[in-house]
Amino acid sequence: MLSVSCYTFGFVLLALAALVPSSVPHRDRMAYAGLALWLLPTTVHALQGH
Repeated sequence: MLSVSCYTFGFVLLALAALVPSSVPHRDRMAYAGLALWLLPTTVHALQGH
């Protein structure tokens, strides 16, 4: 369930960062947060495998 919510919120943040104009403040932070949420479940699964 955590991975589904991470992927969903990450996708939403990446989509918002892609759709808002570049003049919007903290647009890059939205993109970085979306990317981090997108990669969090993958990183956890990779670390659990070792």
